[in-house]
Amino acid sequence: MPHFSEEVFADFVRGIDVPAHQELQSHLASQCPQCGGGLLVWSQLHAIGARESTYRPPSDSVRLAKLEFEATRLQENETLGKVVFDSFSQPSLVGVRSGAPAAARQMVFEADGMMVDLRFDRPPRSTSVLLIGQVLNEKAPRVSLANAAVMLWTEKGLVLAQTTTNTLGEFHLEFEPQTRLRLSIEGVAGKVIRIPLVNLSADRAKDGITEGIRGGYC
Repeated sequence: MPHFSEEVFADFVRGIDVPAHQELQSHLASQCPQCGGGLLVWSQLHAIGARESTYRPPSDSVRLAKLEFEATRLQENETLGKVVFDSFSQPSLVGVRSGAPAAARQMVFEADGMMVDLRFDRPPRSTSVLLIGQVLNEKAPRVSLANAAVMLWTEKGLVLAQTTTNTLGEFHLEFEPQTRLRLSIEGVAGKVIRIPLVNLSADRAKDGITEGIRGGYC
């Protein structure tokens, strides 16, 4: 009796009913080694195909990978923010220097006519950093800056925290401090503003935000 074609085996393992199946079953019962081996191969292929959907990566991993590629693409049109004000560089008033230091630190950055005002604070009884910011357009102060994407990136290109601005360009983020963070603001007048944040730390003893080592946030 002639052996069966590969198409018959493929349909058989998938449960597709064709006239040749009854003949195939009778032939397999005769212990034909060639057809038995062919059935085994096609059964294994069918099992592999059935498990293919389980090989998909988690949706969170896919999202982070897409964000990393997006971050690489956006580097071409990013604008680096320049520090124009830092409250840490301002000396305390005479007579109050021995008192408790200010818990918050304020920094202002400029990037091609855009101003980014950042305030770093520490929530009570917490080591996390609370960042409250606002984006302003010096050339068009009445233009809405809503829905700009604000992302805080780690040194390895992973998103640590993200949010969007409101109609006034305001936003806030809360995160655990670490070295070499990067803040990006996308969707403001077609620009991507990039602000490096280095050696950010929460000082539990002083109940404030410190610069860690020389160089501070930037």
